[in-house]
Amino acid sequence: MANNIKAQQDILEKLNIYELNPMQVAAIEAIEENDKTILLSPTGTGKTLAFLLPLLERLDPECEEVQALIIVPSRELAIQIETVVRNMGSGYKANAIYGGRSIAKDKTELKHTPAILIGTPGRLADHFEQARFTTKFIKTLVIDEFDISIEVG
Repeated sequence: MANNIKAQQDILEKLNIYELNPMQVAAIEAIEENDKTILLSPTGTGKTLAFLLPLLERLDPECEEVQALIIVPSRELAIQIETVVRNMGSGYKANAIYGGRSIAKDKTELKHTPAILIGTPGRLADHFEQARFTTKFIKTLVIDEFDISIEVG
């Protein structure tokens, strides 16, 4: 269960952001109005915040299962997104799982199920195969840097 869920304005203030940029505003509107959204924008324009803010709105604070899955092509991006979620202080638990570190660490973190799970495809596949968490409650799927994922296979 989540603790002390924060409103979007509180999150933005915590991040010292006082106004969203036009891409973020348009992205949030598109995500809120559509079940499927593709967001194309150059690196450094705030895409992560643009997809995380509406994602947080869709989470159920009473649910104790993974509700959002973010698939990324690299451990660096997984760690970056996990850091952003934590810096937001949303009240929801987030964990990044990725190759190059002990799977035992993932297992420990997954025992305290996060609302938001961020991971690389290979490591996520390992956990899916071992049924270490249920996918039944996942309402949101984000594939970040999909173009890079295609390039690296």
